[in-house]
Order: sequence, then C-alpha cells, then structure tokens
Amino acid sequence: MDRADAIRLLKALVAAGMDTHAPRANAWIEKKALEIGLEGNQFVSALAYAGNEGWLADAARRDWTSLTRAGQAIARR
Repeated sequence: MDRADAIRLLKALVAAGMDTHAPRANAWIEKKALEIGLEGNQFVSALAYAGNEGWLADAARRDWTSLTRAGQAIARR
C-alpha cells in the first residue's frame, strides 16, 4: 500500500504544480496529502517510501522537499 500511496501523493503534487525546479515547503506537501486523504501514518509511510525510492529528496532549504526526475516520471505514468 505504501507504493500506491506514494504514487498518489506524487501525482497530487505534480498536479498542484510541483516540479523538479520548484522545491516546496513540507507543510505544503502535507496539505496536498491531506487533500487526497493521506494522513497520519499513511502519509508518513508514503513520504518515506517516496524518499527511499529517490522520488523525493531534501531540498537545500530547511523543511523543504524537492521532486526528483524519477519522481516526476512516476507521477506522469
């Protein structure tokens, strides 16, 4: 389920305008996750899965996350 939730999250983030050149605040990402019904442990697991797969990565700014090219490719499938 973590994989499916991670892909749902990526699709929602890309649909909301996140791309590989525009890191977003973690609070923004969490808000988008809540909008698609991911909350609590489900959100944490999806985020961890996406990070472990290299689909999301920490940005240079503290508490910001970047979408990787691999993550963008998964979201566009």
